[in-house]
Amino acid sequence: MDQESRADAAIKGALVADAASLGFHWLYDQETIKQYGGDKPEFHAPNRVEYGDKGYFAHDGKESGEFSHYGAQLLVMKEAIDLAGHYEEKIYIESFRRWFDFGGQWVGYIDHPTRGTLLNIYDRLASEASLNACGADDTQNPAVSKLPPLLAQHYGNQTLDQLVESAVRVTNNNDMAVQFALASARMIKAAIGTKTPADCVQAARGIPDVDACIEKAESMIKQSSQEVAQEVGMHCNLDASFTVITHLLLNAQNYEQAIRENILCGGDNCGRSITLGAVLAACFHDSDKGVPDNWMSRTTYFTSRV
Repeated sequence: MDQESRADAAIKGALVADAASLGFHWLYDQETIKQYGGDKPEFHAPNRVEYGDKGYFAHDGKESGEFSHYGAQLLVMKEAIDLAGHYEEKIYIESFRRWFDFGGQWVGYIDHPTRGTLLNIYDRLASEASLNACGADDTQNPAVSKLPPLLAQHYGNQTLDQLVESAVRVTNNNDMAVQFALASARMIKAAIGTKTPADCVQAARGIPDVDACIEKAESMIKQSSQEVAQEVGMHCNLDASFTVITHLLLNAQNYEQAIRENILCGGDNCGRSITLGAVLAACFHDSDKGVPDNWMSRTTYFTSRV
């Protein structure tokens, strides 16, 4: 039962972290984030004026507490699993289209791999080809956004790696994307299994590119995560994001502190927040280090369902 509750916490923690980060998503200037967000940058209302020429403002019309397109990717997987009772690639693709295709449920920014995936789907439908592994050839963070619901349902499944690969290739048909997703899945699984954040990092070892990112984060352990992000990159690619996530986990004192630090790192903080929030929420579940109640109450997805 404890693992089931931690699995549920992973989904909630990912969504809360994403919503908390929205106001400064893709702002690539750490000083500007500090200027407008102070030491509590979470749930800042998106404001185009604050970005100037220092980032990409993607969330026009969104309000504080709403989720980004990464949160939407997570909810696509949750819907697909709720419909089937387990992961099925065909059902997942159907839910993906229901959310992101023309006239879909999602109203907001559409990222590169999502656009590429939809184009691939249309090409395959036109030629009556299989939709298997229909994702874009892309190594960015949407590859891992679907993982918390998948892990919550299948963390004990012996074929978990195959399920993860199938799900990733629906949106990111790329070997590197699969490798980083497998590592991220191992971290979330370890968190559901009551491991510490540092233990979750070690659980991800065994994949050369991933090991290099972990070693980089460990070599900079005494520096701030903001400095790590400046050095390895604040962008959306999985290798840079995984290194920053790893550093944040190795230094995590609690959920609130680590998510704030991730926001202050700048760049694709929403993209990083899904894995980070899932791991931290599961690790610190049912303790005063977990997701703060007032953060839950500020997240629109949860308050709209009360």
